Amino acid sequence: MTDRIVDAPLQLGLFAHFAEESSEAESYLEFLRLFEHAEKAGFGYAWVRQFHFRSSGSTRSGGLPSPFVLLAALAERTERLRLGTAAITLPLEDPVRVAEDAAVLDAISGGRLELGVANGVGAPGTAEALGRSLPEDRDDRRQRFLDALDVLLGALRGDPLTADGHTLAPVAPSLTERIWEATLTAESARAAGERGYGVLVGTTQTVPAETTAAAYLDGLPPGALPRLGLSTLVLPARTREEALRGAEEGIERKWAWGKDFLPPATTLAEKAASLGLHYGTTDDIVESIATHPAFRSTTHLQVQLELVYGSFAQRHDALDQFTAEIAPALGWSSPALVGVGR
Repeated sequence: MTDRIVDAPLQLGLFAHFAEESSEAESYLEFLRLFEHAEKAGFGYAWVRQFHFRSSGSTRSGGLPSPFVLLAALAERTERLRLGTAAITLPLEDPVRVAEDAAVLDAISGGRLELGVANGVGAPGTAEALGRSLPEDRDDRRQRFLDALDVLLGALRGDPLTADGHTLAPVAPSLTERIWEATLTAESARAAGERGYGVLVGTTQTVPAETTAAAYLDGLPPGALPRLGLSTLVLPARTREEALRGAEEGIERKWAWGKDFLPPATTLAEKAASLGLHYGTTDDIVESIATHPAFRSTTHLQVQLELVYGSFAQRHDALDQFTAEIAPALGWSSPALVGVGR
């Protein structure tokens, strides 16, 4: 196994990417059950990503517009699973309202929220539909995001929000130490590190994941503990060939979506590699993840079980195989053996 360069126990999270599902109502409930199963299997984190709206003419889900609502339901179903947003598209939201929802969820879950945010703009027209106005210049958009983030953090700390001195109720100052930023560039990853945040790295990046990881670690202040979450799409099968055959439709659909910024690929195997899919036998998947350049810097491995699965029953089986065979070979230890902790 490739030596990791971060001195921290490997944490496991289950990541839900709802935009790949065919039915919102069914998938919400199925993922709640899958997250419950993940907690029993030893996973420490649940991560959900925010998506607004459905593409015109699409028969697939629009995603999850309200992560705090779903995570509140999950808080009632679980006891120790940490609840992560990966991530709230902050420029599309009112940062004070985000702070209010986050503080309430943190309170009812016993302090289990991990608050991930992103500088996203969504599909064309999304901001306008939500009553938001975004600058066209990239640097101006980044500054708008940072300004909104500062408002969010101030509200969580209890800074006055009105001329009369009204504050958030409840306040959640400890949440400011549990901020994560989803990043796509080395520049934003380094900035997240400088601010002491965790960083979330997706399966499809505009720059290599290892570039993002290196910039993040470079930006961390001396002595700061790294928090780097790497999304990892896995598909166990008896052989790599069998896995590819079963996953062809999902791979082709995702490739068509990201072909303009993903590495060039022609064959199905090349497209699977571009999408960050780890597939095949236990040994195949262990080797594929362990030799991924960004894994050396990873503290939180975020497992994705979607896109290429025909049923949720298959996802349950894959989750069990991951915790029983794959994760221990990558250096993970079950919390039942080492105790639970962040």
